[in-house]
Amino acid sequence: MHTTLPLACRAAMNYLGEEIEVPIFDGRADPALTLTATRLDDDDGWGQRGFALFHHRSAVTDWTDEAAIDQIHRREIAQTAQALTGCTHALPYPAILRNPAMAQAVADYAPIHFVHSDFTEDYGRMIGDPERTYQTFLGPLLASEGLPEDCVRRASRRLVLQFWRNVGPVRADAPLAICDAASVPERDLERSWVESYGGGSFGFETFGVRGDHAADHRWYTFPGMSVDETLLFRTYDSALAERGDPFWTPHSAFLDPAVAPGTARRASVEMRVLCLWG
Repeated sequence: MHTTLPLACRAAMNYLGEEIEVPIFDGRADPALTLTATRLDDDDGWGQRGFALFHHRSAVTDWTDEAAIDQIHRREIAQTAQALTGCTHALPYPAILRNPAMAQAVADYAPIHFVHSDFTEDYGRMIGDPERTYQTFLGPLLASEGLPEDCVRRASRRLVLQFWRNVGPVRADAPLAICDAASVPERDLERSWVESYGGGSFGFETFGVRGDHAADHRWYTFPGMSVDETLLFRTYDSALAERGDPFWTPHSAFLDPAVAPGTARRASVEMRVLCLWG
């Protein structure tokens, strides 16, 4: 047993095509998993785990309004990320909305039902190389923020934070589970190339997670998340990568066994921020 926390449920996780049932613990039962500080501390539990529940009230009132999310929420999250990290620049990525309508329009925007972490160590090389296709995505973002293209290459540290927010049913059919990064060593990771995502014209390398040691992985979820909460987690950190420490935070959607399939369909909003120092 990894922990004395109560179980939220047991559910099957897709480890590179292999379905393995794992215990998923109720993260709300451990106060240490809720961020109460105003600044992230890389040397505390956050730095080891890679995630925390974070209270954040947005000025957005309609979470189906993509224009409002783009105009209001991106700026909110960029400012929040800068305050939490003390970074020099916080570059917000466009929001990803996952809901039934978006999934029907773009298959990639359905909940992702396999254990993964978004980026490998190649992310650091990719965002700094003007010859990589990722620049077709990153370049316009930098320009929209008035940032020079070389600010990424010159940065002393690069960190990607993700803010995941439930904007649908309080108990949805496919909620998110997050895995303690410290429980997933590099031996459990497998690199793969994503040729394109969501219709983008660029590729990137991602981590899938093997299930050989799934019994050692510590899984958590936060039942009943409201729109005033986000699950904040790290998907890349050049400082950790350079030290050989876990910079990944595996996560996956799972089927809540207490919710009938096809009912209480999940709706969520994801915001990623690239934090740059120097």
